[in-house]
Amino acid sequence: MPTGCQTLRGEYRLPVNQSYAPNGSKANPPLGPSPQAQAGASNGRAYICLQGVSKSYLEGEQRRTVLDQVSVEFYQGEFVAVIGKSGSGKTTLLNLISGIDHLDAGSIILDGQRVEEENEYQRTIFRRQKIGFIFQFFNLIPTLTVWENVILPLELNQLLNEASIDWAHRLLGEVGLGERLKTFPDRLSGGEQQRVAIARALVHNPVLVLADEPTGNLDEDTGRAILDMLDRLTRRAGKNMILVTHSSEAASYADRVLYLHEGRLVEQPK
Repeated sequence: MPTGCQTLRGEYRLPVNQSYAPNGSKANPPLGPSPQAQAGASNGRAYICLQGVSKSYLEGEQRRTVLDQVSVEFYQGEFVAVIGKSGSGKTTLLNLISGIDHLDAGSIILDGQRVEEENEYQRTIFRRQKIGFIFQFFNLIPTLTVWENVILPLELNQLLNEASIDWAHRLLGEVGLGERLKTFPDRLSGGEQQRVAIARALVHNPVLVLADEPTGNLDEDTGRAILDMLDRLTRRAGKNMILVTHSSEAASYADRVLYLHEGRLVEQPK
């Protein structure tokens, strides 16, 4: 097992939200670099560990290997980009880390929890509270307004209170949509929809952000603006982030770049 991988013994433990209190008491959301982000990988603490992870799919009568004995560590407060061609297994990697998909072999430890040993309910709660997702096609709910889309994670986590509502307003202001709360997604540009998605991914204070080709459906200038915003907001809040992309420009924002090719992850020099 890679150095720094540790599991927690005992019952599954729900995460404690640190930017606002679930009981409604006010607390200021983090607007500066967290101690975790400042420490980064320098203290050697691995937040996510993959050891010998393999995944394949049956295509007709042939089995296609997507990930082949992948072992890698992602450190606390680190922004890592995984670059690879379309179909190389980047999205599969995110799905395995988040517990959406099941691995064939190996082990994944995320924040002290061994993902493959959790049942479906535990995985769902884990994702809902600890992970923020950003997708290529935004995945906003078309029948909900900007405001309703953003606060949905708060409602699902039963964290909707005065302090969290204030934080949601501030976050929408940060992404430049503070005046568009009642607008529906079909009235927004692609870039604006992705900004809503970023606010939704961060509103419940997740410890991990998974971004799947967040600029893949945007023009070059809009994509660059989205990357600037995502980099600024996640770093300032000290989040762990894994971004998968086929774009070398998008990958250049990361602290570390991994290249996924023929089922193997190889670190690329920046």
